Amino acid sequence: MNEHEFLSPYTARALEYGLAISYLLLFIPFWRFVQGETPAHAFGFGWFQVPNDVHLHAGHAWARPQGGIVEVGLDDFAHKLVGPLDQLRLPEIGAPVRQGQKAFTIVAGGQLLDVLSPVDGHVVALNEAARAHPADALRDPYGAGWLMKVEPRWLTGNLKNLFSGDAARRFLDAAAGKLAQRLTPQLGVVLQDGGTPVHGIARALDEDHWDELARRFLEGK
Repeated sequence: MNEHEFLSPYTARALEYGLAISYLLLFIPFWRFVQGETPAHAFGFGWFQVPNDVHLHAGHAWARPQGGIVEVGLDDFAHKLVGPLDQLRLPEIGAPVRQGQKAFTIVAGGQLLDVLSPVDGHVVALNEAARAHPADALRDPYGAGWLMKVEPRWLTGNLKNLFSGDAARRFLDAAAGKLAQRLTPQLGVVLQDGGTPVHGIARALDEDHWDELARRFLEGK
């Protein structure tokens, strides 16, 4: 007879609770890593933020329609995943962009990472302040950190392929879950000691191959 058949219902329930508590404790350091502080509750949604008027592409670029023009930038998840940017390689004004294809390139830690466009159209404006000081872009990714403006071509159709509102938040929660699965006990200790910066999650999770991890997310995988 299997030894587990001798467990009383109370013992079995206690084991279930123990496993659940261990699961929660594993994620506490990761929460602190993302938020940069001890949270009010140990585990939950909302690790990464997205405004209600923003639409997210699967590759973590965002689009905000504004009177016939669409602002485009890099979402909160991508900024925290990659960390401070060394350089922004933006397209020229007038350049065409297509949804799901390369729109611009970010440079971080010496690695070049392509970002896909959330919409079809052509570029009509660039954020020169962000290009001159790319590390500042992550401080306000959905505001002053916008990167380019696009005159859209098929906006109604494009928006159907993007996430917004609750769907956008669920999308970011799912991305957070993928990262959390890679959290190790060793990393948890480092995070609890405050030894890892808030921005640059991919580098903390995999120092040698962090760019490969980042590319998978930026490619919408």
